[in-house]
Amino acid sequence: MEVKIPSYVYLQKDAITKLSRVLEKIDSQNPIMLTGRTTKQLVERKIENVPFTGIFIVEKGSILQAREIIVGVSYGEVDTVVGIGGGKVLDVSKVVATELNAEFVSVPTTASHDGIASPVASFKENGEPVSISTKPPVAVIADTEIIKSCPRRLIHSGFGDLISNITAVKDWRLSKDLKGESYNEVAATIASLPAYLMVNRAKDPDFRLENEIETLLRGLIMSGVAIAVVGRSRPASGAEHKFSHALDYLGYGYGTHGEQVGLGTIIFEYFYEKEYGDGDWELIREALRNAGAPTKAEQIGLSRDQLIEALLYAKKIRKKRFTILEALDLSKEDFEKAIEETRVVD
Repeated sequence: MEVKIPSYVYLQKDAITKLSRVLEKIDSQNPIMLTGRTTKQLVERKIENVPFTGIFIVEKGSILQAREIIVGVSYGEVDTVVGIGGGKVLDVSKVVATELNAEFVSVPTTASHDGIASPVASFKENGEPVSISTKPPVAVIADTEIIKSCPRRLIHSGFGDLISNITAVKDWRLSKDLKGESYNEVAATIASLPAYLMVNRAKDPDFRLENEIETLLRGLIMSGVAIAVVGRSRPASGAEHKFSHALDYLGYGYGTHGEQVGLGTIIFEYFYEKEYGDGDWELIREALRNAGAPTKAEQIGLSRDQLIEALLYAKKIRKKRFTILEALDLSKEDFEKAIEETRVVD
């Protein structure tokens, strides 16, 4: 199987000025840019020398928006799609690039999740999460100055999404041991090592996430690479992601994706520590707290009952993906004890 990962990665101050160089290296003749209205104003001076064939404003993160843009270029000779923005812009850009059989260049303006380098686009259609396999980016250009200026909450969200790889990889390994699922040690290591690195850095009471932007971004990029290595989200999505999807399905709370999976990681790390002696939920909680991310349900608008309902509903989602939820057949009483002991609820 051919594995495609980013050929060019720029992670530094003023990295966006490298865009024209990247386009030259991949011999792009007809690039288009997808971005948001505010982002366009923020970056247009820095990339004014890039001869885009067309510029499209992404209003909504949806499959329909991607199709409208594809029709807008009339399936012309577009050879590169440059997505400059947050998750919504990058997800639409991935789909457009894949449908046009064009290269995709990812230029994230936030560090909110591992989608900046993954071959997966995620949308909410009719209130439900939908994931689409896409081609991975040929390049990732992460300008730390731009990303540092994004809302703190989005950076906290990226921290939660990265450390969720800890329980995701454990679920994958558990499925290998109990169900014989195919497992890739290289991909598992690529996904989990940066997560453990961030957790260990964040256990320091003086930890400041804004000073660790480059480390966080490297981890999120490596997470996307791990997904590309195996061609599926397994290295970065386990029970904690099922829990997050359950909250989305049920419409509970107002947490970001990363905030939701962060809470889920505390809870499922608790079960790994309790049942298998393999975990440290207190370290996970401490790291999230020191990073400024939520560690309690109420911080993202969840009541105790809603939290329990979402954890139970998570058992009904993606049943083919075996996790600790299925291995232990966790009950309402199990969840009630877990959220009390981890103090996810008071």
